[in-house]
Amino acid sequence: MKVVEYKSTNSLLYNWMKNSFISIVIFAYLAACPLAAAQQSVLDQSLNDADRYRAQLEELEKDVGRYHPSLLEVLERLAEATIELDQFNQTDEILDRAIQILRISEGLYTESQFTFQVLSIRNNVRRGNWPDANETLDHLTWLYTLVPRQWNEELIGELIQISDLHLEGVAGDLEQRKDYHFRAADRISWVVARIGERIWQPNDPRLIDLYYPIVKQNHMKYATLNQGGPVSADLRQLAPNTGWMRSRKAVVNSYYRLGIEMLRRMRMVYELQEPPDLEAIAMVDLYRADWQVMFDESDPEISYQRAYENLLAAGAGEQELQEFFSQPQLLPVTEFHPTVRQARAAVLADRNQLTGTQDIEPDLRFLEWASTSPNMQLPIEEPLLLQQEIEDMVTAQLAIRLDGTEKVSRWIRGRYVSQISVPDSFEWLNGSFDQAISRDELAERLHYLNFRPAINRGVPQSYEGILEYHYFPVDRE
Repeated sequence: MKVVEYKSTNSLLYNWMKNSFISIVIFAYLAACPLAAAQQSVLDQSLNDADRYRAQLEELEKDVGRYHPSLLEVLERLAEATIELDQFNQTDEILDRAIQILRISEGLYTESQFTFQVLSIRNNVRRGNWPDANETLDHLTWLYTLVPRQWNEELIGELIQISDLHLEGVAGDLEQRKDYHFRAADRISWVVARIGERIWQPNDPRLIDLYYPIVKQNHMKYATLNQGGPVSADLRQLAPNTGWMRSRKAVVNSYYRLGIEMLRRMRMVYELQEPPDLEAIAMVDLYRADWQVMFDESDPEISYQRAYENLLAAGAGEQELQEFFSQPQLLPVTEFHPTVRQARAAVLADRNQLTGTQDIEPDLRFLEWASTSPNMQLPIEEPLLLQQEIEDMVTAQLAIRLDGTEKVSRWIRGRYVSQISVPDSFEWLNGSFDQAISRDELAERLHYLNFRPAINRGVPQSYEGILEYHYFPVDRE
C-alpha cells in the first residue's frame, strides 16, 4: 500500500510561537477577526436575551407568584440563554424551579419535565460535570422505559432523543462509561422499534426511521471494536462488569447480522406497499451492499451491480444514476433515502457545507465523532451536548485514492488488517496550525474509513479526490 509522505513544520512553528511575544500579536489579531466578532455577537445576543427574560419573569411573578405554571415558558427561555453564557449555577436554579413547578402541578412523573431535564443534562455537560448529567439521563431513561405511559409518536420522538443523548455520552463521557452509553442507546432503540411496530402498520414508512438508527449503532460498536482498548473489551462482555467475554469474531458477526436484520425489515416495509415501492426496495439493496463493504462480507461488487440494475428497472433514469454514483460516499450514509433523487439532494446539500479554500475544493467530508473511536463519523445531525467540541475540531485536506472494492491490507498494532473500499493511498495537502496527528496515525484511521465506491453502470470504479477531514486533537480527553 502506497502512502505519500507529508512533512510539515507547523507543529514546531506553533511551539516556538507559543513561547514568544509574537503569540500575543497573533491572538490579538484573532480576537479582531470575523470569527471572533461573530462569537462576540452571539454572546451579546445571549446577554440581551437573558436580561429580557429576567424582566419578563419579574413581571409575571408580580401577577401569579413564583410557582405558577404560566412561568414555565419564560423559565425555559431564560435557562437556554444562561446555558449559552456558561452561567451554570443560575441555570441549575432556574431548571430546579421549573421542574418543581411541573411536579407540583402535574405530578412526580409528568412527561412535561422532559425539556427541562434535557436542559439540565446540557448544562452539566457544558460545565464538564458528566456524573450529574448521567444521573439525570438515568432518570429520564427509567422514566420513559419503565413508567407506564401511552404509546404514541411523541413518546417515540422523546425516546429517540434520549438514545441520541447516550450516543453523545459515548463521545464525551469518561472511557469507563462509554460501554454503559452504548448499551443504553441500544436498549432504547429496540424499545422504540417495538413501539413503532405496535402502533403503526407493517408498511408504514415511519418505521424506516426506527430501523436505520439500529443499523448505524451496530456499525458504531463495530468501529469501536476495531479501535481496540478498554471500551472494545467492555463491548465484548456478555453483561457489564461480569468478565465473561465473547470472542471478537462472535461479536462482529452479531453486529453484522443485526444490521442485516434491520435492512430486511426496511425492505419488507416497502414490499408491503400497494403497489410495492420498487425504487425504495432497490435503495435498501444498495445500503445492504454498503453493509457488506463495511464488514468485508460476501461480494459487494455483485450486490452493487444488482442494486444498480434494480434501480434502472424501478424507473430511475440512467443519467440520474450516473450523476448520483459519480463520486464515492462515506459509510455508513447518515440517513436512508428511499429515492435516488432524495439521495442525490442530500449529497449536494452536504457538499455545500464543505469549507474548502480557493486553492483546495474538497469533494467529500468526514466529521469524527469520538477521539476514542476516530474511525466513527458523526451519527447525529444536531448534537445537543457537544456543539463546542465539534466547533473546536481540527481540519485537514487530504488527496485520497480509492480503488473500487479492491482489498487493502496493512499492519495495525500487530494485526494484519484487510479492508475493502478504503483509501489505498493519500497525500496530506494541509493541516492545522497545531499539527495534532501523525502521518502514521492518520494512515491507520483512514484504513478503517469505508466508502461506497464510485459506480459506472453498476461497476465500482477507481476514484481520486479531496477529503475534508475533521478530527479531534489526540489529547482531547
